[in-house]
Amino acid sequence: MTETSIKHGDAGEAPERRGFSSLQKSLFGVLAFFFAIHPVFWYLETHAGVPQPVASTVMVVVVVGCFVTALALPWLRVGDRRDWTRGDSLGAMVIVWVFIALIPRFIWELPWLLFFDQIVEGVENGALWTYMWAPILLGGDARYLTGDPLIICMEWIALFVGIFEAYALFQFFRNGRRFTSNQLSLIMAGMIVEVTLPAVYFGTEIANNLESMSSPVEMWVKFVLINVLWCTMPLLTYFWGVRRLVSNDLHVRF
Repeated sequence: MTETSIKHGDAGEAPERRGFSSLQKSLFGVLAFFFAIHPVFWYLETHAGVPQPVASTVMVVVVVGCFVTALALPWLRVGDRRDWTRGDSLGAMVIVWVFIALIPRFIWELPWLLFFDQIVEGVENGALWTYMWAPILLGGDARYLTGDPLIICMEWIALFVGIFEAYALFQFFRNGRRFTSNQLSLIMAGMIVEVTLPAVYFGTEIANNLESMSSPVEMWVKFVLINVLWCTMPLLTYFWGVRRLVSNDLHVRF
């Protein structure tokens, strides 16, 4: 009887492990949209005559919208998420956030660190392949255009921490969407750094009278709005992790 029950239990769990969940498919859609908007706004700016500050600012708003949409998806009771509890949705949202925090590390910050001169040249010449960096380098934060040493140091720290977070996330999926206490602790430690770096980032610029900003609108959108999640979600993730560790509830539906 015991063996039969175990086999039935395994059979019941198998569909959850096969393929992608409805949430994951939706997130892939958001990711595809994120990449698709870059050539659109590049075309609007370089060929349709839309002013650079307007095109780049609107694109940043759309990018933030992608982030918010991705974070909201776990709360939608559709597909295989109809029976999810609020705790399930919160846990999945945290995993989504970790992805949001990690992806820019490797597709935006790492190339900027390694190919700084080429990216700056491409941005200044309106090259399509560098348009991902253009809104920040031109009108967002001039420190990224000039290669400010503090920013470079902070980005290397963020990348270093991101490697450990990526490892923990990889093991999470490898273990059937379950953390070990050590892996979740790595995520939590990373969140402490995630929220500390924006504090330094904002603090140094404010101390310098916002000299790297180009206009009030671009400051609020490209400097404040795009970084709001990095000032809030790490704290939520950290305390979520504390609660999960205390209750030894390390499995997350995703």
